[in-house]
Amino acid sequence: MPTPVLVDNYGRKIDYLRLSVTEQCNLSCFYCRSNPGECIVGTGDALSLQEFLAIGAAASELGFSRIRLTGGEPLIRKDLPEMVEGLTKLKGIRDLSLTTNGTLLPRFAQKLAEAGLKRINISLDSLDESSFQQITNGGVLNQVLEGIEAALQYGLTPVKINVVLLKGINDHEIVNFLKLTLEKEVDVRFIEYMPIGAQKMKWKDFFLPLERVLIEGKSLGEFMPIEGEEGGGPAQYYKIEGAKGKIGLITPLSRHFCDRCNRLRITFDGKIKPCLCSSEEYDLKPFLNDKVLLKKAFKKAVMLKPDPGQAAGDAEKRAIQYESQRDMTQIGG
Repeated sequence: MPTPVLVDNYGRKIDYLRLSVTEQCNLSCFYCRSNPGECIVGTGDALSLQEFLAIGAAASELGFSRIRLTGGEPLIRKDLPEMVEGLTKLKGIRDLSLTTNGTLLPRFAQKLAEAGLKRINISLDSLDESSFQQITNGGVLNQVLEGIEAALQYGLTPVKINVVLLKGINDHEIVNFLKLTLEKEVDVRFIEYMPIGAQKMKWKDFFLPLERVLIEGKSLGEFMPIEGEEGGGPAQYYKIEGAKGKIGLITPLSRHFCDRCNRLRITFDGKIKPCLCSSEEYDLKPFLNDKVLLKKAFKKAVMLKPDPGQAAGDAEKRAIQYESQRDMTQIGG
């Protein structure tokens, strides 16, 4: 008999856990960290393999069926294949996925697939070498492109490419990204720039509503809506006739989806966050050796998820509500 799923005060079923397993990253995207140099070094406060497995075990016993590993760059952790293997063995976990920048996938895709990883999201904000280097502070685009091919080769599908749309930086590449769905079995998901952490004050400099994608994409054909996409999360999906892949739009500001939120987040250093845009978080470390108390902490976080009605309003009103002072690499997105 399936474990009952936790339900918050507003009737939302919470069955999806995002684990940020490290704050470190081998790229330094300007919008992820207030001091990009800190991405490489980190603080050394990340939980251990066994601590993350304890959190996963408690979650699985509370009806969580989906786990996503995020960062930072998760593949920096040498024990990531062991973490994947341990989490996939938990009863009730039917979907284990990973978000990565893709640069290390050529080396690790096969190991991850063999360990039980189901699918991968790859962050890629430009298909132009120069723009990619600008956004990532020196990254090598070809490494990511090879990572996409490695994910496809080892069956880590569907491969979803996450593109943060940045005004004046990559908005001229919309059509080129859309063309990927015509050529490859990949889903391209455009994400609105979010006012998280130290970058909050700059959000207007880079924000673009995603209606722009629908307008520019008309040159490639009709966008056919896809309803009820399994594992689609907050994205609204479309498909261009004859395309191999799909297009997703994730609109946290212009058209919020808080009423459909089904997740909790665990930060790399063991804090549980009821809501991405809230500064509210609670330390799980004191409870990691006591599963009863750990489960109580999960239940408390579920009950503290905010009223989705608070998210009403236009993009500017929504941006004001983003309280989190932590940078994106520390939260895990």
